[in-house]
Amino acid sequence: MDAQETLKEKIKIITDNYEDEKIDGYITGDGPIPCAIIFVGEAPGKNEIEKRKPFVGIAGKTFEKYLNTIDLSRDKIRITNTCFFRPIKLKENPSGRVTVSNRPPKSSEVELFRNILDEEIKLVNPRIIITLGNIPLKRFTDFKSIGECHGELHFNEDMKRYIFPMYHPSSLTYNRNEKFLSMYEEDWNKLKAALKNI
Repeated sequence: MDAQETLKEKIKIITDNYEDEKIDGYITGDGPIPCAIIFVGEAPGKNEIEKRKPFVGIAGKTFEKYLNTIDLSRDKIRITNTCFFRPIKLKENPSGRVTVSNRPPKSSEVELFRNILDEEIKLVNPRIIITLGNIPLKRFTDFKSIGECHGELHFNEDMKRYIFPMYHPSSLTYNRNEKFLSMYEEDWNKLKAALKNI
């Protein structure tokens, strides 16, 4: 069994044995190994579980659009998650119909996959780790929120790797104003510049 298959098996075992909260399926990282650039998201959603790949829903389309604006494509990068199973919440409406929605992974759920993500990063051996959203940000840095550090290159001394925090692509869905869009696009330009300098 190769290293990627071993990681997949470990993710499956954790998912199969997890009983603390409601979850729905799992995925693994996607993209070449080794790879100079790795993006780390939060956790898969419904579309990701169905297609067995990270970032394939609405946020994924936004992500790919901006990736292309800095002359990158999915086949040139690795994409993975901080939590590999889909955290869900169930809600019953007055008529008794149950709806399923995503929820952010709890810190204990992120911890379940700490060693697996560390192993994946060692295998990928990237020059830069780009965190998408607050959950991977807190996993790799001491920052409390994305607002204080997005669009800037940071160095993780323990890992000896550059970290570049960015807003999660889904944030464009919730922040529908020109100021936020302009800032988000500027962060991608800053990433393009940072990639030339590392």
